[in-house]
Amino acid sequence: MTPNPLRPPHPSAGFSLVELMIAVAIVGILTAIALPNLARQTDKAKATEAKILTSAAAKEAQIAWAENGQDGLNTWASAQCPAATRQFSFSCMLATETDARIIATGSSNAGGLRGQTIVARVNPSQGGEIRFCGTAAGIEPC
Repeated sequence: MTPNPLRPPHPSAGFSLVELMIAVAIVGILTAIALPNLARQTDKAKATEAKILTSAAAKEAQIAWAENGQDGLNTWASAQCPAATRQFSFSCMLATETDARIIATGSSNAGGLRGQTIVARVNPSQGGEIRFCGTAAGIEPC
């Protein structure tokens, strides 16, 4: 028995165009929902990295103050600032004689945090509480 060329193939031979279009539409909808959330979570993780590094630098400022007072803070500000990472550059400064600030600024690789700042402020002479502020989303303005 030879197959009839005018007869369509067996129904289980593949997917119809309508079925494929529905599958593509479902994938598109799921992607549209998931991508913004993924971008937010990525930026949140990058901001957490910057907060950890600035917090560590603030603790180093507290140690420098405890060991050598004002001279220790001056040395810290000039020599112990965190090194730049792929997402952030860092600068350390003394806003006053005892108010140390570590500023993380988002680089071109920082995604939604590009150009945004995260600032860790610490005053080791008054207990050394670390406070964060900046222009990044989710952080109070300075």
